[in-house]
Amino acid sequence: MSNQPANERSFLDQVKITCKAVLHRITHNWGWKLLSVVLAICIWGVLVTQDDTLPRTKSFTNLKVSASNSTTLKQNGFIVVSGLEELEPVNITVQLPQKYYASATADRYMIRADLSQIKEAGTQELPLTATVSNSTAYGTVLSITQPTITVDVEPYVHRSRIPLQLNILGEAPEGLYAADPICDPDRLDVAGPQSVVEKIARCRVDYDLSALEAKPGTVRNSLPFVFLDKNGNELDSTMLTVTSQGISTRYVTVEQTLYPTMELPVNTLSLVFGEPADGYVVTGVKVEPETVIIADDDLSLFQGENPTMYTLGRVNITGEKQNKTDIITLNSRGVAYISHPAVTVTVEIAPKE
Repeated sequence: MSNQPANERSFLDQVKITCKAVLHRITHNWGWKLLSVVLAICIWGVLVTQDDTLPRTKSFTNLKVSASNSTTLKQNGFIVVSGLEELEPVNITVQLPQKYYASATADRYMIRADLSQIKEAGTQELPLTATVSNSTAYGTVLSITQPTITVDVEPYVHRSRIPLQLNILGEAPEGLYAADPICDPDRLDVAGPQSVVEKIARCRVDYDLSALEAKPGTVRNSLPFVFLDKNGNELDSTMLTVTSQGISTRYVTVEQTLYPTMELPVNTLSLVFGEPADGYVVTGVKVEPETVIIADDDLSLFQGENPTMYTLGRVNITGEKQNKTDIITLNSRGVAYISHPAVTVTVEIAPKE
């Protein structure tokens, strides 16, 4: 007879005995077993905390996103017109050595959109990149909640010598004459988005004379300007770069000189020479206007007793038989302003009675 069944039973009995022994060990002495597990975990924790090189992950929230290399983008001929106004903050997850886990703060990580990567106009998906202040200590950024942003890009174009127009408001203070204001510069160079630059027709500066101090002299004011299209509508200039002779500017200087004024009558005593025809006489001389206003920083020459404004010519009535009218230039003596550089003189001639 074969002894194979007996051997198999012997093997199965041995397995059963072994399983019972293992089960007995597992199900008995729970206190010691639990203590062993706790001790193992503690030992593992001590070992982990003592190893400064072990990597750990840490998360940061509400990190500000910034855009970089805008100057390089303009040099490449493009500009972002929308998409960067209000960049939403992002959350990141980083991996760093355990040694620096506690000292790692959000300000160690910079999230940027690199504008120099833009190569064409239109709507672009721009990836966000992370920069670590010290990658050896503070590791690397594993993930960003918003990995890209959407921006709209236009060609960046230039225009030169755009005329500047003074929009004069109000009137000069009473008793003073305001000379023509001088604007410096009188033309500007502009660069910016193509959709805005191509619409510019002129540049306007609002200048209010009534805001000037009521005293003679020269004043200078630094005033802002706006760009207008051909219909006079104001354009958005926030993205425009404005220069004058290569220097960036957002203001222009307006120089204004105020002069004291004086009203003088026109001298009519020597406006006529010659004699009318036989049998005719001069019956009257009329001047229009009878008085003029002059302005200058020095009016002392006109402040004598009974001052009048003299003319540089006279009306020749030799042989005349009827009224004669002529325009005579006044002797302004080089004053800054005269309300009427010339007057109309009418000599009335009639037959003798």
